[in-house]
Amino acid sequence: MSEHSVAPAVLPVGLPDRPGVTPVRVLRAELGKALALRSTGWAAVVAVAVNAAIATFVAYQARYELDSQPPSMLGMLTLALVATQLPVLVLGVLVSAAEYPSGAARSTFLAVPRRLPVLAAQVLTVAVAAVLTAAAALAVTSLALLPFRAELSLALDLSDPQTRRVLGGFVLYLVAVAVLGVALGTVARGPAAGLVAGVGLVFLLEQVVPFLGAPWLLATLPGWAGRLAMESDAGAAERAAQAGVGLTPWLGLGVTAAWVGALLLTAAVRLRRSGV
Repeated sequence: MSEHSVAPAVLPVGLPDRPGVTPVRVLRAELGKALALRSTGWAAVVAVAVNAAIATFVAYQARYELDSQPPSMLGMLTLALVATQLPVLVLGVLVSAAEYPSGAARSTFLAVPRRLPVLAAQVLTVAVAAVLTAAAALAVTSLALLPFRAELSLALDLSDPQTRRVLGGFVLYLVAVAVLGVALGTVARGPAAGLVAGVGLVFLLEQVVPFLGAPWLLATLPGWAGRLAMESDAGAAERAAQAGVGLTPWLGLGVTAAWVGALLLTAAVRLRRSGV
């Protein structure tokens, strides 16, 4: 070899073949951060455990209430939704807001200057986590009720359209609550403020509205309206009639989706205009 030959170039180790920000890399980064948060796993475990524990307790008590109508399997699976939604909301808020108090969000947005891909990745990450949590809650609750099925005649007809609607509504509602948490965490820029806003929106406001003398306002709240999708056809019609509105289960879920869309838009504007 000639003494003037050129040595082959050595590429720096660790650099990507195609540098730059891509949606896949942003999603991978947000997924990694979500998994690194211990609260993510705990929120999912608590949601599953609460759903199963409440249903099991009610089934146990129903064995001794011989004069009352036995509960249905479908109703038992979604009975604890009001409590189950809270850990899922926590999950959404923490995934989006946990970085702000520590200042780590500056590094995130320095790496992704356009910012909106970060919000989109967080929404997708939390939505997938909520789907898995909801499916696990239904599966574990169903297993927990096995000892009571013969005594209480608990059965589930998956060929029934109402059954599929209720189970599908359960999953979709928890996804909506989780994404709502992402939006509120981004707007509030802190876990505590985001959680307070979320709990007030999906739970506390509907406790206050009846005292205002305008029950129809319940139909405008994301929690009350969205949970119509988990009611039976007769139960949803009765609740809507009590509020004086003609809201169907799917329209109720649409109200929740409208809230999620509006808050995500607010979060996107806040993200683009803020200094952090």
